[in-house]
Amino acid sequence: MKDELVEEIDRVALAQGQSRSAWIARVLTQSALSEGEHAPLVPMSRRGRPDEYVRVTLRLHRHELEAIDAVGAPLRLGRNEWIKRAIRWQLWDRAGVLRLAPATAAEIGKLRKQVLAIGRNINQAVHAMNAANMPGSSLDIARIAEPFIDTCAELKSQLFALRRALSRYVSGEVAYWTGAAEEQET
Repeated sequence: MKDELVEEIDRVALAQGQSRSAWIARVLTQSALSEGEHAPLVPMSRRGRPDEYVRVTLRLHRHELEAIDAVGAPLRLGRNEWIKRAIRWQLWDRAGVLRLAPATAAEIGKLRKQVLAIGRNINQAVHAMNAANMPGSSLDIARIAEPFIDTCAELKSQLFALRRALSRYVSGEVAYWTGAAEEQET
């Protein structure tokens, strides 16, 4: 690009509170999206990978790279992965094609293990109630069932709270990548 164009882009980007790179990325995204209702999706092979990779070179200021490294670290994303995700979230209309960041996936994995443990405990309690309900059993079903029903009510409320928290967590990541969080602040 000619120096005059770079200076003009810098002036406009600064007036909008953006870096040159962010401003160019926003303009390119808006341009691509204005061509149709959604940007075209990258064709996928049967294994769910793009059929063809093309190398893209991008020059950024050192402070921009440091910022990318800083925001990518808590998500356990390297610089290249963070940049690829940021671009893909802006262009693709199917977020399901993307995987969650490693940090998010790890947290969801922990929650999944906790829910599975709860399920095993419930299964054991149901087996105990079934054994108490068998003819000739010396176990008192009322003694087993009553605390179990109370526990199930507690678990139900905890699982609903967990579901809401998980939904907020994943929605937060989607908002992070799509820029929806920034739109809500303005």
